[in-house]
This record gives sequence, C-alpha cells and structure tokens, in this order.
Amino acid sequence: MKKIGLIGFSLLSFLTSFGQADQHFSMFTASPVYLNPAVAGFTEGDLQIFTNYRLQWMTASDNPYRTISASADWRMFDNGGNYMGAGVNFYNDIAGVSNYQTNVIAIPLNYSLQVNQNSFLSFGIQPAFYQRAIKNENLNWDNQWTGVEFDQSINNGELLLSQNFSVSRFDVAAGVYWDTYVSKNTRLKLGIAGHHLTKQRVNFLNDDEKLYRKLNLHGEAEFKSDYNNVTIMPAFAAFLQGPNKEIIFGSNFNFLLRGASRATSYFDEISLTLGSFFRVGDAIVFNTMMDFSGFSFGAAYDINVSRLNVATKGVGGMEFFLRYRFQFGNRALRHNRVK
Repeated sequence: MKKIGLIGFSLLSFLTSFGQADQHFSMFTASPVYLNPAVAGFTEGDLQIFTNYRLQWMTASDNPYRTISASADWRMFDNGGNYMGAGVNFYNDIAGVSNYQTNVIAIPLNYSLQVNQNSFLSFGIQPAFYQRAIKNENLNWDNQWTGVEFDQSINNGELLLSQNFSVSRFDVAAGVYWDTYVSKNTRLKLGIAGHHLTKQRVNFLNDDEKLYRKLNLHGEAEFKSDYNNVTIMPAFAAFLQGPNKEIIFGSNFNFLLRGASRATSYFDEISLTLGSFFRVGDAIVFNTMMDFSGFSFGAAYDINVSRLNVATKGVGGMEFFLRYRFQFGNRALRHNRVK
C-alpha cells in the first residue's frame, strides 16, 4: 500500500508540474526546426522530410504517452547569398486513458542573411493552429463501481466532466538562428525562440487558463579533424515555460564510414552516429543514427533517473525517426562550402 501511494504521489507531482509544458524530443538535433522556426531551410540539401515517433511511460501507465510528428522544410530564392526558408510542422500527442490530445500544425518561415562567406543569420516567424481535446467516455468514476466492475451506463455525477471537450486556438512563434564556420573544421549553431507568444486561452471549463509562453535556447557545434573520420558534435537545448523548465546536454560522435565521391557529391557518404545526453533531473538518453545517400534513421532510449523511477523502474521513453534529404541539381551544398 505504501508503494502504491508513493507511485501515485510521484505521478501526480510529475503531471502537475508538466501539465502546462509542451512535448519534448530526445533526438532534438535531428530536426531542430521544432525548436526554432528560424532553422527552416538550414539542411544539407535543398529539401528534407522528417517523421518521429515517441513512446513514453510504458511501465508507469497502462496508457503510455504517444507523440507522432512530421515535418518538411526547404529553401527558396537561393541564389548563393540571402535566401528564404519555409516548412510545415505537425505533431500529435496523446496521453492517458482520457486520450488527452494536443495537435499542432505550424508553418515556419524565415529570411536568412549571409553575414559573410562563413556565416548566416536567420530571422523566423511561425503561425500555427493549436488544439487540445479530451474524451470523457473512457474515464471511470467511483460511483460507477458495481463491486465487480465499472459500469459506464451509470451516471457519473460529474456535471462539469460529462462530455468531451475540445479547444482550438491560433498560435505564433518567432526566433533567431546563427550558423557559422569558425574555421574549416569548426562549425557553431546557436538559436533562441519564443513560442506561444499570443498566450492563448486553453481552458476546457470556465476558468481563464492560458498557455504559458515558452523560451527556447539551443546550440550545437561540429569539431572535425584532418587526421581521422570522427566528428564530435556537442549540443544542448533548454526551455523555460512558466514554472516548468528543461535542460538537456551531451554530445554525438559521428563516424564517417565512407566518404562521398566527386562525381556523385555528398549523398554517397555513409556515416554512423552514437551519442549520449543528460536531461537534468529526469533521464540519461542514448541515441544512434545511420546516414547514407540522403536517408537517415535513428533511435533513442531514455533511462529515467528522477523520483518517478519508483513507478517507471528506470524506463523513460523510446524514440524513432526517419529523414530524407533531397538535393536538386549539382551545385555545392550551401553550408558546406566554407574553406
């Protein structure tokens, strides 16, 4: 009984703390356009499509959290100097027995200025459609217990929760992104973005609950060597959303297994990436990905190390992604031309 109470308290504490926080992804470096609309178009190639699936809290709940995302982003009006980036992002998050859903469709747009031969500075904005929904018919209440089972034909007596709820709102985000080569073998990427700038009302009942604005900070570096085929890629991401905050940092290590030929350019490269990250106060994340001929796939696994591990037994979440990058024509890759 004591263990059940502790598990319940841990779950309640976690859900109360993160009830107003957005979804997060462990493999945030694979598609940073979710973090910042100013990143759209900054891809190795001309167009990239991306999809991701995340499953979380399998051992803590009979109804684990499921998040599906998909995106595409590309460059426009690119004549070798300034250009525009654009994209489409979607994600669907479902949590718990009530199928508590969050759906977002967003359109990131940006304009990138070539500061010098080695640097780009991008300014982005992102209009979006934001929806929340909850299904009450899946819930059971104490007065529906017959002594043998729950009978949902019995009136639950919950006047305010006797129906399904849905709320839809306009949303907007904005951000700034900087991408530069410090030297031939060193590249830095830094970004800052604000989400939910309209601070829209998302209440289901009569209270005036508004979605907290969110501040995102993120960065990544690439350190190559002329003497081996290993690229060290440290990265971090952090957000502040009302009382909620998250910090994740660590590094990937990319191993070039086969280089590109001059005749067929970048997409003949084959590389393997291994990495580990620490989400402060929550989990240790291990990930791996494979890249070849413009196609990438990868997976991540979270080991929960917070107080919630009483319920999770250390199992946090699993994540999988697929990505394909298109290159049209034979011109050089935009962000790999620095000498």
